[in-house]
Amino acid sequence: MAATLLAGPTGAATPDSLGGDSQASTTSRTASSTANRTAARAKIATQFALKAAGYGTRVEGGQLPVVSGQTAYAVIGCTNKAGMVRKNYEAAVTLPGLGTVDGVRTKTWTSINYKKHKVAVNSVHNVAKVVLGGTLTIAAVKSHSTTWHDRKGFHTRAETSIGSIKVGAQSFPIPTPNQPITIPGVAKISLGMHKTKKDSDGASTYAEAVQVKLLLTDTVVRIAHTAALMGRGITYGRFHGSANGTQVRALADNVKSGPTPLSWMPCQGTHGVVKTKSVLGVDLAGQIVVGAVENQQMGKQNLKKATGFEQSTVAAITLGPLTINAIKARANVTRLKGGKMIANADGTTIGEIVVNGDVTPIPDPGQAIEIPGLLKLEANVVDKMKYGIDVVAIRITLLDGTGAVIDLGHAKMEIKPSHRVIGGP
Repeated sequence: MAATLLAGPTGAATPDSLGGDSQASTTSRTASSTANRTAARAKIATQFALKAAGYGTRVEGGQLPVVSGQTAYAVIGCTNKAGMVRKNYEAAVTLPGLGTVDGVRTKTWTSINYKKHKVAVNSVHNVAKVVLGGTLTIAAVKSHSTTWHDRKGFHTRAETSIGSIKVGAQSFPIPTPNQPITIPGVAKISLGMHKTKKDSDGASTYAEAVQVKLLLTDTVVRIAHTAALMGRGITYGRFHGSANGTQVRALADNVKSGPTPLSWMPCQGTHGVVKTKSVLGVDLAGQIVVGAVENQQMGKQNLKKATGFEQSTVAAITLGPLTINAIKARANVTRLKGGKMIANADGTTIGEIVVNGDVTPIPDPGQAIEIPGLLKLEANVVDKMKYGIDVVAIRITLLDGTGAVIDLGHAKMEIKPSHRVIGGP
């Protein structure tokens, strides 16, 4: 694979630009060291899409009605900048009905080293102590995921460790790969997963230090999770997009479903490949019949522009006397070299709307069809944003007192600036 050369800061001295005497060599080393220290502090746009995340614990219920959020969660979302840092720390966290977690610390960061021609993304998580069930103590848990690119291509590394495992004063051995330990009547403790992937376009690293299954409740506690991902292909834009066929939400959050199926656009796009996700049908609370749903998405960029689309198609939906056929939402966005944005909903269509067996005209934007006591229907709901567009083909608001809103065919696309100088890192 051809090496990717990283351009240093403007005006930075390099060995090739200086003479061969000892004074020049010293100056070169000093300039290189200064450039790397500067790069560590500054936010420098690169050609890579960079993501990182980490959290301390996550609980999945078993016999207990428990699904916890992530403790000390820290994330770097879609960025192409080296020099980003995100931290989170929680001194003590209570896991209701299970135990406590102390000293939960997460750090995620991106970096660049000009001397090594290296761009990297890291996620590190440390947990000082986890106490479960009042007796089981797991201490000094660490997870570290690293993904980087240098002259030789993409690389990954996942590392995890556990300091000690005790029940009361009794110590137990640390589990080994594929060899969990079982503490009778207490827990089954396994090493967490390590998952890495790399090819010519990118790489990803995931690591989880420990998985604990509490035997009395079948509750699973995952401890010290990290992830680091990067992909090449950033020129003028960072893609933010999604598509889904159905989503239901209510004002009081007592009704919720979806988004289904959900497609997310990679930060760097899809390199021009149209990605598809589909389901044969969706059951919305047993009252709304939804036919086949298919999402499509594409994003690509070159030295002139970044362009892409999100699209979701719903074959049909039936709700009481209402039937809607051939629903399609499409969001198209192009970002030109000079920063000009072009965004539209071209391709958004609705086949027909049938109420009580009669075909009904599709309402214009800003207008609605209302079936008294049942629902209000809006079509082509479009929200233009600074960097893109959000399109909902059909929005149904139920008038039964729940306040439920059903979106059918939803496509959202943004292309944010990369701030990258072409020919740079």
